[in-house]
Amino acid sequence: MSDWKDDYNLLGLGGLTSLITKVNVSSWGNEVLIECVYNPEERLPYILAFKDCRDISWTVHDEEAVGELEAEFFGISLGDAEHRKPAVITTDIFEISILYGSFSIQKGENLNAEVADSETEDLALKLATSHLVEIVNPRAVKLPSR
Repeated sequence: MSDWKDDYNLLGLGGLTSLITKVNVSSWGNEVLIECVYNPEERLPYILAFKDCRDISWTVHDEEAVGELEAEFFGISLGDAEHRKPAVITTDIFEISILYGSFSIQKGENLNAEVADSETEDLALKLATSHLVEIVNPRAVKLPSR
């Protein structure tokens, strides 16, 4: 059984906290880029990139905080790629669930380039061998599909 901490550790960031600074949804919802900073004191940027997305569910937990510029990253379940199980990211303001085809993390100088294949393969191997817990949120609101 995996918990949120285990999946956060799979990102290879370290033990300090992260903040989410921006969520970009493009290509009509087919791509989701979540911009973050690790260690709020040093503000080391990274991006969680979800590609070939098929379903996005979004829930706002704190309506009074929607004007904030950053959300505190509480946890992540990376789910399973190839549209098998959605990734779920929880913050102090919102929770987002993304059913995706592929995932990568872009750090430091790699922010505008693809992550090295070996790093992506290592993460994929860790994900394939870990046991992830499905998170079900009955209050999730799905984007309308046509």
